[in-house]
Amino acid sequence: MRADYATPELLRVLMAAMQPENALALEISLQTGLRIDDVLSLRPWELRGRTLTVTEKKTGKQTRKTITAAAAERLRSNGNADRCFPSLRGAHRSRTTVYKDLHKAAEYYGVKLHISPHSARKAYAVQVYHEKGLNAAQRALNHDNAGTTLIYALSDVLTGQSGEETAPTPKTPENGENVLEMLRKLLKMTAELSEKVDKLLDRSEP
Repeated sequence: MRADYATPELLRVLMAAMQPENALALEISLQTGLRIDDVLSLRPWELRGRTLTVTEKKTGKQTRKTITAAAAERLRSNGNADRCFPSLRGAHRSRTTVYKDLHKAAEYYGVKLHISPHSARKAYAVQVYHEKGLNAAQRALNHDNAGTTLIYALSDVLTGQSGEETAPTPKTPENGENVLEMLRKLLKMTAELSEKVDKLLDRSEP
């Protein structure tokens, strides 16, 4: 699913029009930068105090994230003894369910951006990058490659939602191509590759 950057403020407006469980999952993703699949797969024992200890499904890496006290309390009261976001079929709620709810809210408010649950991860990346820099954003997203992090960190510029886009942009000495345009192309390629990987992971799940 393609995901444009959306500001935290816009995402929270949309959350108010979503089902509470779906909105909570999106809020956790926005606060932590976790992929929505990892949020929806959360087990109650993975939350201690305000700290989540998660093994990422996509990478197998373990990460720890801190959420607000209010979010932690909502997470504890949601779900059952086995799943924080259970589904009627016994497993966890699917990201498609969250996506459809978010898409419906975006349509209701007339939002033209291509918003998906992954937009919350991008919003988190942009915030960390602006507050702490690229290295901190790379660590926060658990990326091996800083180039991948840069695509997330500049996603507000790449989607034209930052004043920085109107500023003069440098040219590469080799062919004079606009650096911003190069980043846009790289973002598109990465998004397409990520979508293919997600589809393969979906097929491999029982």
